[in-house]
Amino acid sequence: MQTSLSARTRLALCTVAATVTLAACGGGALLLLGFIGSAGGDWLQDDNPAQPGLQIRSTCGPGGNDDCRINIQPVGGQDFFAENFDLSYTSNLPGCAASGVGRASGERLRLDGCFTGAYVNINQAVSDGGAVRMFFDFTPPLNQGVWVELRQGMRRFVFSDNSSGCELGSPNLPVAVNILDSDIRNAAGPFETTIQSFSIQGGGAAWSGKFVGVSGMRLTRGTEVLELERRQGSGAC
Repeated sequence: MQTSLSARTRLALCTVAATVTLAACGGGALLLLGFIGSAGGDWLQDDNPAQPGLQIRSTCGPGGNDDCRINIQPVGGQDFFAENFDLSYTSNLPGCAASGVGRASGERLRLDGCFTGAYVNINQAVSDGGAVRMFFDFTPPLNQGVWVELRQGMRRFVFSDNSSGCELGSPNLPVAVNILDSDIRNAAGPFETTIQSFSIQGGGAAWSGKFVGVSGMRLTRGTEVLELERRQGSGAC
């Protein structure tokens, strides 16, 4: 996704100051959720991209018995604040180099000598033209940075782990999160990590939704929308 130059300039200024005092970066529907890709593990190739879910292809490797997989690693480790980062990989996929380098740029994923396509979500990538689809078990850790509400720009959340945290304020309000992790090797899935519930003490009914990249959440509650983006900074409950 792209924002205007002015929006990106405001984002940069807000990111520099992104602690618990970012209220000045508000102003309505200011920013779009930026997509930061996932890496750091084995992606499994789907044997039949035309069918929903993952049909594990197990005809790769010595003797044609190993699962078809590509291990993708972010150079320097996963950066939860960078939309663009370099990658390295090793692979036994047919038609793919045994090792190489690449680049994640927002929703785009390029692995030189192997794959060019895009993330569908943090757990799935599809090549241009749809001939290759890969799945990856991944759940973003919530406890890095401050999660900023984008539409009004006033609310801030921090987490101690993937199940508990708080909305920062006077007083802080406890938050309980229930995340359903992907399980791509299970024939029934789930094939995407989702947020089953996001409950704010005293805040009414729970929200639910999905991750937008590794550092964004889009939560809904009826017709209401709550969009959160991870920013540099810290806070305590």
